Amino acid sequence: MSSTQALLLGVLLVCGFWMLGAHNRVVGLRAAIVEAWAPIDALCERRGQVLEAFAQVLWDLRPNGRDGVDALRSAQQQFHSAAAAVRGRPTRAEAAASLASAEGALDATVARVLNQVESDAELHAHDAVATHLLALFEFGPQLMDLRQRFNRACTVYNDAIRQFPTSLLAPVFRFERAGSL
Repeated sequence: MSSTQALLLGVLLVCGFWMLGAHNRVVGLRAAIVEAWAPIDALCERRGQVLEAFAQVLWDLRPNGRDGVDALRSAQQQFHSAAAAVRGRPTRAEAAASLASAEGALDATVARVLNQVESDAELHAHDAVATHLLALFEFGPQLMDLRQRFNRACTVYNDAIRQFPTSLLAPVFRFERAGSL
């Protein structure tokens, strides 16, 4: 083997090991996104259960205010469908954008229903309503913290696939930009 062939073989080996290391690093960062999504998903499921129980209490106590409950259930169903898409592949930017949009619609609907509850003193004073309201308010800070962790994991991953020379591998291994919430 000539010195040129040995040098070429050495360069190829270094490139091969670099590609393997870069691939493994990006795959590990993608796994961190999946890990960051799991607690968000679990908390959203629990919030969905509380919202459904809250909607049922309102349905039973306010026969003339069922439009708001129907809107709440519809928004919750849209959010659940968007969350299922993210659950399938948490790194997809389109799924994360859809979830963020569905969450915005759900939050607006919840705010309208809460305003209706606030305006009805008897309904607001009901024990079951108060219990569900308290549970709903506890989800906000927890979701915010978990969302920040998820977004940080997405940022680190996105930065890694944009860095040179890893950016050369991104199209080869189909490393796509991750979306944040």
